Formats: sequence, C-alpha cells, structure tokens
Amino acid sequence: MKTIEHQIFLKRNGLATKLLLQPIQEKIEIFDRMHALLDKVSVCDKDALIDELEALDLEILEDIDEEYADQLEHNEITEELKEKQVAFEKVMEDTPSPKPKKKPTDEDIINELVKMGRTENIGRSTFRDLGVKVALGWETIIGKYRVTRTSVFKYRYEIERI
Repeated sequence: MKTIEHQIFLKRNGLATKLLLQPIQEKIEIFDRMHALLDKVSVCDKDALIDELEALDLEILEDIDEEYADQLEHNEITEELKEKQVAFEKVMEDTPSPKPKKKPTDEDIINELVKMGRTENIGRSTFRDLGVKVALGWETIIGKYRVTRTSVFKYRYEIERI
C-alpha cells in the first residue's frame, strides 16, 4: 500500500481527526490498527490485507465526502464546520450520562416468579441466577412472601404469599 488517501486528504485540508464524526473516527482507528499489522503478517496474507486496507481507505474518504461535501470549498473545510464540531463536542460533554437501570429487589424477583406461576420446586441456584441476594434458610420472609425449603437433602423451595 503506497499512499493512504484519507490521511493525505486530511493533511491537505488541515483537518484534525478529532473534528470528524465518531463513526468516521472509529473507522480511521480500525484502519490504523490494520495498517500496523501490515509488517507483521505473512506474505500470503499481505495481499488480502492490502486489499482490505484500500477498500477501507476508500470507504473513509467516501464517508468524509458524504458528511462534509457541502462544507468543503476547493477541498478545504470551512471555519463554520470547525465551530459546529467544537460546539457539538461541548454539548456532548455537558449532557449527563444515561441513568443506569435500577436492579430489581429480592421482592420484585419473587413477585415475578409468582406471576409466572413458578411457586413450587424452585432450586437455590435458580434464585441465585435471578439475583436474589438474601441467604435462604428453612423459612425466609422476603417482603410479602415466605420462601420455605421443602427438601432436606436438596435445596428446593416453594413460595407462599403471607
């Protein structure tokens, strides 16, 4: 691979990679990782890797052209685009991250089991897999339910509403 077209294009226009959209940045990172492998692969795999690199290089150029074609004048990016991108990045930094979903409580898990009709012959591992945190004894009260062990040699339980 002799020339890397998207890098030449970015240098000629004085455009930093960080100003591009995130998907394009990710493709450039993938390209760079693949290009670093070029020296390490065998001769047989080298031709296939070069073909993939050339295709990815062309795809990156097409993406840049598609996103920024209306803002490029004589292959130079306008100051307006840079200002928009910087403003967008500031907005993205200021937006709060999405709130993580709250984990269901033990009572919520037991309630779902009752709704599904699974109230008898439930194994201890099933409770653990579902996320029940309470240590289950012979009789354990969880919210409005009583979880009772029904077997001596096996950890089998049934759920009763109190």
